[in-house]
Amino acid sequence: MPTMARSNAFTNWQQSVGQRAAQEPPHNEHEKMLQRSDNIGSVKIPRVKVVLPQAATTILAVISVLSVLTFAKSVAMPVVLALILYLVLRPVMTIFHRWHLPPVVGATICLFVIIGAFAAAMMNLTGPIKDWIANAPEYLNQIEMKLSGVEKQIEDMEQASAKIKEIAKPDEADEPVPVAIQQPKLFPGVEIVSNSGGLVAGTVITLGLLFFLLVYGHTTISNLIAGFEITSSKAKAKDLIEDLQHGMSLYLFTVTVINVSLGIITGLAMYLLGLPNAFLVGVMAALFNFIPFLGAWTGTAIVFFIAILQPFSIGYACVFPAVYFGLTSLEGQFVTPFLLGRSMSLNPLIVFLFLAIWGWMWGIGGVFLAVPILAVLKIIADYFPSMRLFSQAMKC
Repeated sequence: MPTMARSNAFTNWQQSVGQRAAQEPPHNEHEKMLQRSDNIGSVKIPRVKVVLPQAATTILAVISVLSVLTFAKSVAMPVVLALILYLVLRPVMTIFHRWHLPPVVGATICLFVIIGAFAAAMMNLTGPIKDWIANAPEYLNQIEMKLSGVEKQIEDMEQASAKIKEIAKPDEADEPVPVAIQQPKLFPGVEIVSNSGGLVAGTVITLGLLFFLLVYGHTTISNLIAGFEITSSKAKAKDLIEDLQHGMSLYLFTVTVINVSLGIITGLAMYLLGLPNAFLVGVMAALFNFIPFLGAWTGTAIVFFIAILQPFSIGYACVFPAVYFGLTSLEGQFVTPFLLGRSMSLNPLIVFLFLAIWGWMWGIGGVFLAVPILAVLKIIADYFPSMRLFSQAMKC
């Protein structure tokens, strides 16, 4: 026992001396070197965990989704269009439900109205469009006569450009002769048939899916919400779907009514000012107003060229595009913000980027669907903290 007690006392004394020595600063270079060697042995190297950044993963996922949507354009675009039309017609189906109409009857009425409106528009627009195409050379001559001063400047620029091309053009003897082997086509019109077949198939997909969404959409969504096991997740999914349906239905329905009203007012104004084919201009105004910024500018340019083809002076011809642009600006700056408020105000920069991206992916159909898709993404982003950055960026 005394031996064990002495051993424990000696151990405690060594530990106390070591602690004091560790606290005391070194007195010479030799002690400094010894202290460095002791510290090197006691250093713990932390483990580094390599994790792929979440931003990079999100970017890769977005690129993958956009690639799939671009590849599956012929199916994805009709599906998205049907979903957007379903959201637009939700208030109408609610009214039919209050009138105790079966969903099948309500959906059939909606489809007949859509098909009838489209057929009526095509019947009224086919004549003027054919007339413009047939008389295109005459219209070009009229434009040249009215813009004779500008034509001289354009000719000078063309001559200068031709001279530059002649100077920069290499000798024909040095150029290799292109050789292309083309096999005869068995069916020369198969490309036209394929394109028209794709249009018909897309129309069938859109109308068919829209019909089933109007009839069974509410039941399907209710069953999906009931499938969540966690109560909090079920409540969050229910709130998201209800907010998405209500918000997008109200937004798209209001925008559609505004654009149709703008088309009627614009067509009436063009008719009173004496512009031929005023109905066609009104339809163009209603459709182009679904495209922010670009729609108003493009419509104004088209109205200017239509007006300058008529027997008007240059000054009076400029009245038509001015009225057109004024009406679209009045709608965009006052009417839409007053009716929708700031709940759906979107950042113009993000809107322009979406127009460019979806237009590149899906063509003119993507340009029309870009803003509704952006509005849907904004509502979804407000419910998920991981998308908070995207939600803040979309606010105006």
